[in-house]
Amino acid sequence: MASLSKTTQDHEEIRRWAEERGGKPSHVKSTESNEDIGILRIDFPGFSGEGSLEEISWDEWFEKFDARNLALLFQETTAEGQKSNFNKIVSAETAAASESKRRGGGAAKKKSAGAKKKAAPAAAKKKIVAKKAAPKKAAAKKAGPRTAAPKKAVGKKAVGKKATGKKAVAKKAAPKKAAAKKAAPKKAAAKKAAKKTATKKAATKKRR
Repeated sequence: MASLSKTTQDHEEIRRWAEERGGKPSHVKSTESNEDIGILRIDFPGFSGEGSLEEISWDEWFEKFDARNLALLFQETTAEGQKSNFNKIVSAETAAASESKRRGGGAAKKKSAGAKKKAAPAAAKKKIVAKKAAPKKAAAKKAGPRTAAPKKAVGKKAVGKKATGKKAVAKKAAPKKAAAKKAAPKKAAAKKAAKKTATKKAATKKRR
């Protein structure tokens, strides 16, 4: 479980957190002057601050804490879940920037997760639509040649009808041609007879 850092300027929360861990309000003795108590710290017995830190009252500590517009950065537990003594006194501006980044990162993660959740159903819908469309495409491919075949057949029938019509016209014309052929000799004979008659008439006129 990951540990999370918090920031606060609340006096009661700071005092509660420190006293639960045996911490005392202190300052760095070497930084003290006649007009200033120096750098503020929280001293935990048995840690490295022993000898360099000096205990002061919470009233003195918080008076300087507020005057400098400070904030406490701290952890409740370690990554292993044990009580943590980690703390750092920072400026309120630094604390606000850190908190803003932390919240911004959380918001970005939520947005990213939300976008993924929205994208997942959309992708699923596309797959479903594609699956539904696949049988229709397959049916269209199968239906393509079947629908084309009757058109060709219809075309052949039309050509057949035209050819039948031409044959019928040819059959009708055939007797006329045959009759014309039979009539031709008669016409020729008639012409010859007419010529003979004309010749006889001419000879008779000369004799007279």
